[in-house]
Order: sequence, then structure tokens, then C-alpha cells
Amino acid sequence: MITSLVRRGPCVLLPFNKKSLLLTIILLPSVLMWLYHLVPAIRSGLFQPITSALSPPSDPTIAAEHRVPPIDLAAYPYSQQSNLSVNLVIATIASEDISWTSRLQIPNLNIVRYVSDEPTAQYHPPVPKGREALMYHTYLHDFYDALPDVSIFVHADEQPWHTDAELWDSMLFTLSNLDLAAVAERGYANLRVNWYQACPDWINTTKSVEESVKQEEPWMAAAFRANFGDEAEVPEILAGPCCSQFAVTREAIRSRPREAYAQTQRWLVETDWSDYIVGRIWERLWSYLFLEGRPTDCPVEWKAFCRMYGVCFPGPGAAGLDDFRALWAERKGLVGRRGFWRELWDPQRAGHERARIGVLDRELDARLRDAMERGRSEKAAGGALQGGKQQQQTLGDLFVDDTP
Repeated sequence: MITSLVRRGPCVLLPFNKKSLLLTIILLPSVLMWLYHLVPAIRSGLFQPITSALSPPSDPTIAAEHRVPPIDLAAYPYSQQSNLSVNLVIATIASEDISWTSRLQIPNLNIVRYVSDEPTAQYHPPVPKGREALMYHTYLHDFYDALPDVSIFVHADEQPWHTDAELWDSMLFTLSNLDLAAVAERGYANLRVNWYQACPDWINTTKSVEESVKQEEPWMAAAFRANFGDEAEVPEILAGPCCSQFAVTREAIRSRPREAYAQTQRWLVETDWSDYIVGRIWERLWSYLFLEGRPTDCPVEWKAFCRMYGVCFPGPGAAGLDDFRALWAERKGLVGRRGFWRELWDPQRAGHERARIGVLDRELDARLRDAMERGRSEKAAGGALQGGKQQQQTLGDLFVDDTP
């Protein structure tokens, strides 16, 4: 053991063993304090991210009689006697897990899985490119003469980022609660309702690269002509909720000739544009494709949630929906601030924020359950077997916000 002194200038270093002991004495309280702060961080589940804002509270300290029973996101609320046939067309790559679809209880449902990167799969596009746009057009062309009443097009994820919070952030809930009778009436319905970066006038086809900050916008006019013909009049504005998940009827699909889908297939295969750009472009074109050339598809949000999903927030108008979104935004901000250093340096505030997130979860959960119950009651009063006609009359035009 080294015990000799080492002289450097005017300073004399302590013997090595004493120096180490002194450092230990100095640092030990700091280490213990860090550990003291770290324990509640670990206990709070810091390293287990919150995956759903709307899960019923599972805190074991809550008395059993006060716990909220779980929601069956796959429960099918409509008539089991529905005679509408449905294909669920899923755009995937081979590694993606779609086992969640086995829980769907929709009658007459057939799963059609397209696998972009597996040429031996039963359903696959001509080449592995074009994202979901090429897979969807391959289906539209190949199934043209054997279409079900309704075709629903989705991605592989059960909780994609673009699923509406008002629909429990869940494709199980979205699909299970989609009113197929309402889809049949409209012909085409985007599964997403939220207007964020979508409505009422998101894409301006006249914008140049220099003028636009939206990557797909400058390419829209050229893409429009490539897919719909040089003689087609390019709309100035294209608008509708993103993100290439929608339901469409047989009649709407056949409103265009089969060759139209083959033409787009060829364009998607042959274009040298990036998959990212063509995917973004087609997000903005589905409503035009199926709604007889209508360039915008922006139903009033609170009406669409109620009519299409039976999630009816209290009024007047969008008041209940706005209140829900304010709570959701608060929660999103709190969750975004969570992190290792925040827990470590300010555990008291972090604890308050965790508690507030729990309160918000329960409040959001309660409001969604109330909206679901209101939707069920309105359908029952109007007669669900008549396709919710009474509810449709009560809501009026889905595209007009006629709140007094």
C-alpha cells in the first residue's frame, strides 16, 4: 500500500489510502441522496412508459368498490344479425404482428393481409414499394369483381399514433364501434376524425417547393394528373383527416373502372418518387377517389364521433369534446415532461405530476364511458335496427356545424 507523501509545488497530497477514505466520506451522502431520490422514481414505474392514457386505474391502493371495471375494447355494440359482409384489408410487412385482429367480433368479417416484403404471401403487391398505397390499389384491382359490402383498410398496429384519443387510442375499439350502416350511407368514411393537419384546407395544390413547408404539397398537382389523367381538373384545395385508414363500400369502389386502379398500380410501381412522398400523397387522395371527385371530406368532429362510432359527447355542439381534449392536452404535456432527470432532481414535483396524471386518466376514462353510454342510449331511442336513422336526423348534416 502506498503511504508516502507526494509533494507538488506548495501542496502536499494526502496518502493514497487516506485520500480515498476522505473522498468516500465526502461522496457517500451524495450517493445515498441520489439513491433516496431514485427509489420513488423506480417505484413509480419511470422505466415503464405509460402506453395508454385511458386504461382503467390499476392502483392496488384503490378500494375494490371504487375501481373502474375494464372496458372490452373489442366488444361489438351493434346487431349481431348484421348481414353486411366486411373485408379487413391490412397493409403489413412480414415482421409485423396482427394477432390483435383475432379479438374482433364483427359479424361476417374476413381478414385480408397484404405483406409488402413477402412475394410468396397469399396477398402481396407486385413489388415491395409504395407503402400502403400500392397494397390498397392491388386489393382494389384484384378484388374488384369479388368485393364485400364494405372494405376497411388499416395498418398493422393496434395503437398507431394517429388513432383518435376519443376512440381509446385503439384500433380494436375503432373497428368494433364503427357503425357499418353509417359507412353504407356515406359510401366512404375515414376512420380518423381529428382535423389536426388535415382540415379544412390542408393541401394547396398550387404551392411550389419554395412556398410550402409540407413535403408532399408541391408534388400534389403532378401526382393528381398522373393518377386521374391529364384532362382532370386539379382541385386547388385537398383536405380530409390523415392517415390512409378508411372504410368504403362496394358501390363506391366500383364508381371507378377497374382500369383506374390498374393505372395507379403502374404509376406506384414505376415512379421514382420516394415511398414516403407517394404514401403522403395518397393520404390526401382517397376521399377524392371514392367520393365522386369531392376534394374535401371534413365532417364536423363531434358529429362524426357520435354518428360513426356512437361516442356522443355532451353539448351544446363541441363543448363536451373540447373539454375532453383540454384534459387530454394537459395529460399529454405532463407525460411529455416525465423523465429520469426530472424524477431525480425534483422528485416532489414529479410525484405531484404522477398523481395528476392518475386523476386525469380517471376523468378521461369517465368522460369516454359517459359518451359511449350516451351514444348507446341515442341509438336505442332512435332504433339501432333502422341504422340509427333517428340519430342521423338529430345530428343533421355531418358537414355543417349548426350548433345554436
